[in-house]
Amino acid sequence: MGETFHNLVSIMTKSFKIDNEAIEELRVILEQQNEREIKYDEAEQIGRSLVTVLETLANGRTITASKDELDGR
Repeated sequence: MGETFHNLVSIMTKSFKIDNEAIEELRVILEQQNEREIKYDEAEQIGRSLVTVLETLANGRTITASKDELDGR
């Protein structure tokens, strides 16, 4: 299943387009979820970070975070 997942994510990340419309859609979603104003630049940074995570997973790398790192947010 792991290989199938990585292949799927690889296909998905190739089709991602980070354009103004996609960032604006993400910005609106983030505002609704966080119940605060989200600037365009913040949404763009989050969107690019999400794509990077998916690309990393697609390359077969494991992303880990310790509880201390998660509490630091």
